[in-house]
Amino acid sequence: MLLSILGYDWEYLYNIYLQILSEVLVYVKNFALYICAWVLSYLLVCGAVYRRYARKLPTRIRGALGAKRVLIVIAHPDDECMFFGPTIFRLCEQGTDVHILCLSNGNFEGKGQVRRKELWSACQELGVPVENICLINDTRLQDSPKVQWPVPVIAKLIHHQLESLAVDTLVTFDRGGVSSHPNHSAVFYAVAFMFVEKIMPQKCTVYTLDSVNILRKYMGFLDLPLSFILSSKRYFLRWTESRRIVRAMKLHSSQMVWFRYLYVMFSRYMVINTLRKVNLVDIELELEVDD
Repeated sequence: MLLSILGYDWEYLYNIYLQILSEVLVYVKNFALYICAWVLSYLLVCGAVYRRYARKLPTRIRGALGAKRVLIVIAHPDDECMFFGPTIFRLCEQGTDVHILCLSNGNFEGKGQVRRKELWSACQELGVPVENICLINDTRLQDSPKVQWPVPVIAKLIHHQLESLAVDTLVTFDRGGVSSHPNHSAVFYAVAFMFVEKIMPQKCTVYTLDSVNILRKYMGFLDLPLSFILSSKRYFLRWTESRRIVRAMKLHSSQMVWFRYLYVMFSRYMVINTLRKVNLVDIELELEVDD
């Protein structure tokens, strides 16, 4: 009697509710099946790419830069493993003369001496000879996201290494610095400075390491298809080879806090590097974007 007074047909409304709920459940089920099918397809593509390229191509041509002597410029000890590991490992395996220029001793937490030793050990694990490692200890280049590194100072240090070692290929960070660390970006701006001031050796080819969005950054091997589509220069490692990078990274024991273990597990930079060749025109365009 109360329902009639209120004027509601509750049985009818209840049936409508059940109908809507049923339709929503069907939609959710179909959407879940669609997502599962998409994920499975992508995993199959990743497997196909890995099998075709990572396993069957001869080591000597996997991402080869055609370089004889390469200088890798990093900002801190552990950058060589966290970001450039696949490139360094593969170049050394291909017989390229690889040199490392580290612009600070990583003394942000007062562990400069410890991190110096860790850098030497990690580079040896990657295949870089001890005599090919150069670490700069300059008070103007302190390891800190709050310190603005003077670009002309970095440019002068890089130029000296390029000339004294007769380097034909330079590899370093791009403008994003992979992790947006200001010290990483400062290295890129130093290279840009060298191009603009026309002090970059003409015979030196320059490549920068691609920074990617956070989703791709932590996709690990699953980033293989995108890396092949979006970049013509890439270094990637087989599963067994990537363990070498992990071992090298773990030699930086002073830096292995809990979130670094997560980084080692999921970061694409432990297994894949994509590089971009840059010249004066590219640099000027990027600097215009900054302005």
